[in-house]
Amino acid sequence: MCTALTLSTKDGYNLFGRNMDLAYSFNQAVTLVPRNYEYKDNITGEMRKNKYAVLGMASIIDNYPAFADGCNEKGLGCAGLNFPGYFYVEEKLVEGKKNLAPYDLLLWILANFKTVDEVLDNIKNIELVGIPLNDKTPIPTLHWIVSDTEGKSIVIEKTKEGLKTFENPIGVLTNSPTFDWHMTNLNEYIKTTPIQPEPVKWLNEELKPLGVGLGTKGLPGGLSGVDRFVRIAYLKAQYPQSENVMSGISQFLHMLNNVAMPRGAVINEKSDDITLYTSCMLLQKGIYYYSTYNNNGISAVDMNKEDLDGKEIKRFDYIDELTIKYQN
Repeated sequence: MCTALTLSTKDGYNLFGRNMDLAYSFNQAVTLVPRNYEYKDNITGEMRKNKYAVLGMASIIDNYPAFADGCNEKGLGCAGLNFPGYFYVEEKLVEGKKNLAPYDLLLWILANFKTVDEVLDNIKNIELVGIPLNDKTPIPTLHWIVSDTEGKSIVIEKTKEGLKTFENPIGVLTNSPTFDWHMTNLNEYIKTTPIQPEPVKWLNEELKPLGVGLGTKGLPGGLSGVDRFVRIAYLKAQYPQSENVMSGISQFLHMLNNVAMPRGAVINEKSDDITLYTSCMLLQKGIYYYSTYNNNGISAVDMNKEDLDGKEIKRFDYIDELTIKYQN
């Protein structure tokens, strides 16, 4: 279970990132895949290279960088979020299509394209096939959000009805059901407002707000994908645009904190789902910021301080211990 968010700032920057809600670590670390790194296409057996360098949170499985989210050097971002009950893949290769495994779609997008429009032009030729990475790694059940430096965003979903793309005018995503269902469901909250209601009279009794926030009465407070979608959409809709990128990053993390999972709140098969990490990518500069469940401080990796023409993957320590800045 996860939540993804996009945000823009008044000084012209675009932020993209997500909460990774999971009950276990997947050997994740911020990972840089340079342009010249060669890896094997598990479908065709061919060796491939990136057109663009990619930076994001990933695990390495049999020398393959399995990304959960990331951005490329041109400012395109993508994240995969769990999509149980609706996700579907083909059992066999589809003739006439470029066949990809689900775990490969994110890297294919970031390795080859600069904008959402380019993705839309090329996704029509893609088919997702249920070929696992190896015998020990199950096929992920995902849908994807893609965003660029122009603020354009789409959602990609593969169901039994086929591979679909949706324009994403609100720039958020959570989990099941399908994206179009979530968008329809938002209409149920049309009267939600940050404005305090005025006192009213019921017969001879005047009713007054008890404290602040009464305009948000009815806003769902649960941690399901449906509730989180409504809440993060509401927060983004009411958010006053930040003056600059630093205040934007702070606001971005505050908003995702509102839909984060603390330990003990969600028990899934006898284990706790927690917000393992929160990422925030500054798309124009290729900087990956993140905090973790155990470390509220912000760590950052700047891809442009690295050799993007290299041939080897570079991994950065996953900083998961609380850091405190003492002032005396």
